[in-house]
Amino acid sequence: MSQSSGESPTRAECPAHGGSAAIWPGRSLRRWLYALLGIVSVGVGFIGVFVPGLPTTIFLILASYLFTRSCPWLEEKLVRSPVFKPYLRYLDGDRAMPVRARVATIAMIWVAVSTSCALMAWRGALTSVFAAVVGGLALVGSIVVALVYRGRPEDGGDTV
Repeated sequence: MSQSSGESPTRAECPAHGGSAAIWPGRSLRRWLYALLGIVSVGVGFIGVFVPGLPTTIFLILASYLFTRSCPWLEEKLVRSPVFKPYLRYLDGDRAMPVRARVATIAMIWVAVSTSCALMAWRGALTSVFAAVVGGLALVGSIVVALVYRGRPEDGGDTV
């Protein structure tokens, strides 16, 4: 897929940065789609900051992934944003998540799952399949938070 200017879409310079250092989607439809989906994910994540029960972090992780593959300068802006920085602090793996933060995260997972299941049971809408799926996903999430974000012992992470 060649362009008339001889420049590939992945090397087109970003006009928002005055043509310097940043790469923008260019003419690639896939990259534009990734950028658009990333922007939508950031929007949903932003709403999740204020709306209880709507997850924020997963949408920001998705946006980071999509921006990395479409507009790296958007990913940089996302990671450096003061609104989203607390949610993405441990994403790059350079720092271990403190034990207190992991315990709080796992506790919040189970409080949210328990509350959801209790409310559904109170309304008579709780099924055993739903409870098993949500409980299984909460267990997977708890294991990921407990094991993945603890860091490596040689980098100062805990071994627990």
